[in-house]
Amino acid sequence: MFLLCAGAQGQQSKGQWKTFTDMKSTNGAVRVGNTIWTATSSGVFMYDIDSDRYKKFDVSSGLASNDIRCIAAESRERIWIGTANGYINTYDLETEVWSTIDANRPNDDSKKGVQGFNLKGDTMLVATVFGVIPFKIDKWEFGDTYASFGFQSAPVVKCVLSGAGSIFIGTDIGLAVASSAATNLSAPDPWTVYTVIPGISGTVSIKALALFNDTLAIATESGLGYYSKGSTGAVGAFTGKSITDVKVSGGRLLVLRNEGEGLIVESVSSFAGSPTSVDSNPSVQGSVLIPSTSSLWIGTKSNGLTRRTASSWNYYCPNGPNSILFSSVAVDDDGVLWAAPGSNSLTAGFYRYDPSLPENSQWKNFPGLNCYMVSLGTKGTVWISSWGYGAIKVENDSIQETLNYYSTPSLPSAIANPVDYVVTGGFAVDNENNTWLVNLNTVNGRSLIRLDGDGNGAYFDNQYSGYTLDGYFHTIAVDHYGTKWLAGDLPWQTKSTANRLNGVYLVNESQVFSGIPIYGNETQGYWGHLSSSDGLKSDVVLTVAVDHDGAVWVGTSKGVTIIPDPQVPRQVSPSYALQTYAPTVQTIAVDALNNKWIGTNDGVFVVNPDCSQLLQTYNSASTNGQLLSDNVRSIAIDHKRGIVYFGTEQGLSSLTIDAVQTNETYTKLEAGPNPFILPNEQRLTIRNLVAGSTIKIITVSGILVNQFEAQGGGRAFWDGRDKNGVLVSSGIYFIVAYAENGSQTVTGKIAVIRR
Repeated sequence: MFLLCAGAQGQQSKGQWKTFTDMKSTNGAVRVGNTIWTATSSGVFMYDIDSDRYKKFDVSSGLASNDIRCIAAESRERIWIGTANGYINTYDLETEVWSTIDANRPNDDSKKGVQGFNLKGDTMLVATVFGVIPFKIDKWEFGDTYASFGFQSAPVVKCVLSGAGSIFIGTDIGLAVASSAATNLSAPDPWTVYTVIPGISGTVSIKALALFNDTLAIATESGLGYYSKGSTGAVGAFTGKSITDVKVSGGRLLVLRNEGEGLIVESVSSFAGSPTSVDSNPSVQGSVLIPSTSSLWIGTKSNGLTRRTASSWNYYCPNGPNSILFSSVAVDDDGVLWAAPGSNSLTAGFYRYDPSLPENSQWKNFPGLNCYMVSLGTKGTVWISSWGYGAIKVENDSIQETLNYYSTPSLPSAIANPVDYVVTGGFAVDNENNTWLVNLNTVNGRSLIRLDGDGNGAYFDNQYSGYTLDGYFHTIAVDHYGTKWLAGDLPWQTKSTANRLNGVYLVNESQVFSGIPIYGNETQGYWGHLSSSDGLKSDVVLTVAVDHDGAVWVGTSKGVTIIPDPQVPRQVSPSYALQTYAPTVQTIAVDALNNKWIGTNDGVFVVNPDCSQLLQTYNSASTNGQLLSDNVRSIAIDHKRGIVYFGTEQGLSSLTIDAVQTNETYTKLEAGPNPFILPNEQRLTIRNLVAGSTIKIITVSGILVNQFEAQGGGRAFWDGRDKNGVLVSSGIYFIVAYAENGSQTVTGKIAVIRR
């Protein structure tokens, strides 16, 4: 039974998608009045200079893609954007409505992408990777494509510009020029191509064009060129410089280039003159110039918009995460999302998203190095694991402490040298509120640690021989018997099986599991191991989850393995709903209904509690790009608000679902199989229990046969034996379950048949 959390979703309704990206990598910008519209690799944002407010647009707003390559303004009527997947979106500034235009070739999808715009009268010239298409605005239709420019090989078009009686096409292999009066620009005849510019070495790869005093300025990766009346040349002062953008402002040509980690802006009054320094920023690289009469704005590659005010540089970007990387996500008890970027990000730190806060403060970014995994601890704490730098503990929205080689307790190094290179994996909390963590260790097998508080910790050394084989752990999950399930594979890593023994490891201070070889003792824990020979779909294990019934779900490179009773780990249940699929399972989240949300390298599969039914599938195509990538690395669920978060390396997506949480009171008790035939390898399953239940098995005459604690997750098991370990006789037996405080009781009955 479940309770609906009414009103927790705010303005969001069931089935609504949202996407979250950083919007810091700018590809283009245009100023309209006192607003700046910026195209980024993660969507579009508008910044109102007067009010200091932002407005964000992405696929959830109606865009065809979040990867925006270019942007232009049609007077003050429309904003035009071009996407990486070959679409144009226009935004009516009066009605505030987006429209979509397909700019892809109908019979050839090998080349996609809108690269630039140029407004010529009532025609918008659209530069795509395969050519230039004139779009008649009054008729709202395309004309013939300009594609045959006369190059010996097909170029990738980068930009287009009209003026001074000509049309100029910038490509990755040179410049094409034709008279704007030509009658058939779709044929090669009117075009003259320039693959070499004297003074610029190598291939002429053009990034931007601008008309300055009726002479064309050509920004290339190897210098600044020019074209005038059929001849080309280079500006000597910029020889060998990578020019990113050129714009005309105040009677001068502004030139943006990057050098090292920073940007430099210079200007020239003529192509023969010497450049004058305008400004420089050593901390960030530039991508686009946005000149105005009041101040110079620059779009950057990693920090949104920037401009110098007084003696410092200010940066402008909507509130968001530090990166589009979301390799690991978790939602705490307050509905706050925590995320780590994972691979490919050394300095992005980690971030949190709190949907209850105002939009301009929902995201908060924290410092950290090589953060790759997020875990929930006790009492509202969050642990951030890093590659090489230990783990960070967050509490009350601030960093409280760091665990590493030098802390107390000291965490072991992953490798022999350097000795302080600590790679922590996941953290997990057991039924007694102990915090456990795993780490990568190829030195001494010290791979599992229990944090006991007050600076103390207990180390559980791996009881398998060969530490280099058996110390590669990143994932930990604790089942309802207190068994720690350890796995070592990560989605973004490809490692040879020779690096370590694959599969999943089981560790418990007591011998609670059977049917597999067990090594160790109470001090170091009893260790077991499962591999494909024991029933796993694959030896490559990327995730482990424990559901509400206590079953363990193991995500592998070839699908899911379900272990209904973790005490008997070799007994597995079939995953019928996924039988026709063999996806690489990278993450598994359990919702309040005990349904499983399975993130794979091919989208998301939602299955019912026992995996007998496939309830739903989601991928980028079926959601019109709102699931930002089919390669889903992590999933977390906010049960109170009813939000599922999907972490990818293209950003974060969310989907609203029913806000449901399990009831905390008993309902009707269920038990099966009924009748229960003894002897039987399958144990009796007792369902619909609350947390902390105690079970009594009683005869019809009131004699107590057995008593034991429920294994948790709303479920308990009985092997048909009395408290002396003897199988009971045939007959009717009552099952009595009561809560740990004794205030709630529920009963059921079962028929036992003893053969």
